[in-house]
Amino acid sequence: MASNNQTCFIFDKDESTKILIQMAYEIPSTRIRRQFNLLRSTDESVSQTIRRLTANIEHTLMKENKANKRRQKQHTDVKSDNEKQTILVQLFDSNDQLIDENQSNKQAWINCKKLLINEQSYNVEYNAPAVIKFRFPDIIMANTTTPAIVELDYGDCEHSLFDWFITNDIKTEENDEKTEWIHVHRGPFCIFGDEHINKFVRLTCLPRNSSLREGMLAEYTSKKRIIPCPTDLPMNRRHQLTKQYFPNDSNYIRLISYNILANGYASSTGAGETMYPYCSQEYLQHDYRKPLLLKELLGYHADIISLQECDTTFYERELSLILKANGYLGDFQIKSDRVREGEAIFYRTDRFISINSHSIKIGEYLRDAEHLENIRRRCALVSEINTHLLERNTAFQ
Repeated sequence: MASNNQTCFIFDKDESTKILIQMAYEIPSTRIRRQFNLLRSTDESVSQTIRRLTANIEHTLMKENKANKRRQKQHTDVKSDNEKQTILVQLFDSNDQLIDENQSNKQAWINCKKLLINEQSYNVEYNAPAVIKFRFPDIIMANTTTPAIVELDYGDCEHSLFDWFITNDIKTEENDEKTEWIHVHRGPFCIFGDEHINKFVRLTCLPRNSSLREGMLAEYTSKKRIIPCPTDLPMNRRHQLTKQYFPNDSNYIRLISYNILANGYASSTGAGETMYPYCSQEYLQHDYRKPLLLKELLGYHADIISLQECDTTFYERELSLILKANGYLGDFQIKSDRVREGEAIFYRTDRFISINSHSIKIGEYLRDAEHLENIRRRCALVSEINTHLLERNTAFQ
């Protein structure tokens, strides 16, 4: 497969009427690569898409030319090659034959194997693994777990490659290539040490699937520097006591249970002033609480972990993946479609085997269970109690 930077990626989902075109074009005069993303109708003629791509590249060249003039302090009346350059975009099939531009986007790109933009040649990959959403938490704390938060199409996290980099300072966007990034880790999670405090972070993701087919490299750069982890935490003492009284190699079963405060409640309007006035707003931020929560949970080396008010997204994209990497499997029960949080239970796989999973939503159970008919009749005598119980979205696992 050609270099990732010399590949044009086409995404055409069956149920969609749009086709997405992604590529990185190298500006000849500066060798800087610029990302292009075109979302076009599948029924549109490919000639219209070519015209749009051509116009976008020409516009980018003009902007780069002006930036060059500012950097080189040239006079505005001096013409550059970028301004004079004509862009020619051509599509070729597997037989290296020019594709008819009257074809629709869907038909043309399915058959296209090579994209030629002047002298730059691109392999065309159709529905390759793709990064849809990609980031890491805004707050990065040393000596805690920082996860990659990613959503992929046609690929999976297990086979994708994640690389973490640090730098002392970030140059301006125009001089970003001059920033010296040092590789520190490969994997979907990273634990930065004290030596990384005050550094900026960059994460790249090369999406892949089980057959190791590759997509377009994605990257995300922190806006803030790595901060130190607080040292005077109550969990530190509790971790020591746990090791002292319940050693890892003992026959004790270590179980922990926490209400971890769903982000929807902590970030709701006025929550800081009315519900948690004793807590500074910055400490209520989910990105601040998550690394400390994970540090506390993992520090107990528990055999069973039971959590309440667990956000659905947090469970799916971070918590379950991090705990799995540390030897846990779990199950999650959402309260309702209206409340995007619920209960999660994890167990250590080297001590337990799951044989069954069962959950109950108390409101539904009270309404439907035959053996609770007598309780329903009694509750119906007091309308307030009846309504309150039957509308409860509390879940049990």
